[in-house]
Amino acid sequence: MSSPDTTRPVGFQERRPSRRRRFAIAGFGLAALLAAGWTVAWQLVALRVEASITGWIEQRRALGDRIEHGPLALGGFPLTVDVTVRQVHWTREDGPTLLAAAAPELVASTPVWDPFRVAVHPVGGGRASAAGSWGSVTADADVAMAVVILGRYAPDRVDVTLRNIDLTGPGGVVWAHIAAFDAVVDPTPDAESGAIAAVPATLDVSGTATGVQPAGAEALPFEGPATVSWRASLRGDVDPAAGLPGLAAWRDAGGVIDVQHLSVSWPPIDLTGDGTVALDAAMRPEGAGVAEVQGVGAALDRLVAKGRMKPADAALLKLAAIAASEPSDDGRGQRVKAPVTVQDGTVRIGRIPVGKVRSIAE
Repeated sequence: MSSPDTTRPVGFQERRPSRRRRFAIAGFGLAALLAAGWTVAWQLVALRVEASITGWIEQRRALGDRIEHGPLALGGFPLTVDVTVRQVHWTREDGPTLLAAAAPELVASTPVWDPFRVAVHPVGGGRASAAGSWGSVTADADVAMAVVILGRYAPDRVDVTLRNIDLTGPGGVVWAHIAAFDAVVDPTPDAESGAIAAVPATLDVSGTATGVQPAGAEALPFEGPATVSWRASLRGDVDPAAGLPGLAAWRDAGGVIDVQHLSVSWPPIDLTGDGTVALDAAMRPEGAGVAEVQGVGAALDRLVAKGRMKPADAALLKLAAIAASEPSDDGRGQRVKAPVTVQDGTVRIGRIPVGKVRSIAE
């Protein structure tokens, strides 16, 4: 018969970790495991984003782009992967035209939980320009951002956001100021259901520009800034790196721009239209469409008030507009519906020439 253990004091109970303590230890271990996993995920996404950016740069250089920049810096842990590049300069010669863009600092940011979404924006705004024998055009934006949704082989969608844009023409002459520009680019549009098209759509673009104020607008019969919106499709394959020869090949293969909707609201004028635009043998825009305009009478009255049209001439144009008008869809007035054509370098509304277009090769 064994004797009782006399080495422990009377009333002693063996201590075991409490349930709360066990949960705390398990929670700490789980948190440490998750933190380690998140760190590894961040590193993997960072490597992927950095490789994608450097690969894209090398691809563009191989196509003839000249890209200069400082070293790449990684940051943004733990929620995003941010690749920061300083002193970015991009140039490309497109025939006789030199295209350029620059930013003091460029940031590409990707959420760790969505590695196929990349937001690219220059810190402190950006500048882009085009220069040729005709002079130069420069666009400066206080805010610029492109959000790219990556697909398996190419971007599935690109959202472009610009704010406070100044357009400057040759000689430093200010052309226009645009308060906001938003566009959505679909590089892989779906095939049109039930549509029979000789040339399929290869790019869809829609967008809106608000607060559009052209220089010298005070002399025009309009009030305040304009708003422009559009929806269009590029039909036919075109190589953006091929310059004018690429555009000529696109034209010869039946390439066109199909404008499904164009709207311009610039009080008192409201214009809507659609049509098709292509390039002629001289590389000039050509096409046809239909435009509906409201507010013609009020615009003519403004021209008379500004001394830019004689009252008798305005009265004759008003009679012609009334004869060609019909009730608007919203029932708020009359609208003038007329065909618009661009042919042989001349823009016509009906049979009346209203402007000229130049070759994009000049």
